[in-house]
Amino acid sequence: MPYDASSADFKGFVVMAGRPHEFPDPKDRSPNSPTMIAKASKVLGLYNQSNPDDKRERVTEPVRDWFVKEADKEGWNDAEFHGSDCLLKAEIQHQKPKK
Repeated sequence: MPYDASSADFKGFVVMAGRPHEFPDPKDRSPNSPTMIAKASKVLGLYNQSNPDDKRERVTEPVRDWFVKEADKEGWNDAEFHGSDCLLKAEIQHQKPKK
């Protein structure tokens, strides 16, 4: 059963919001996994956190445009939307083993 934060059991407690959203880091990718999918909830969380006066409930064209620009600023080589999710691609430099 879900709790009711307004019940007597929770009086005096502060209900904390979740942690701040962090934009995915392309440096966290590897040669075997150079891509990742940013789900719609992540895209919206990031957008709404950065645009508190223009909160959105759906991934719309302005949200997509903003996310693609932010991905570029963060160093992603490509950001491609498929529906409301975004495929982020990083270019990984393969390093030759040292001899």
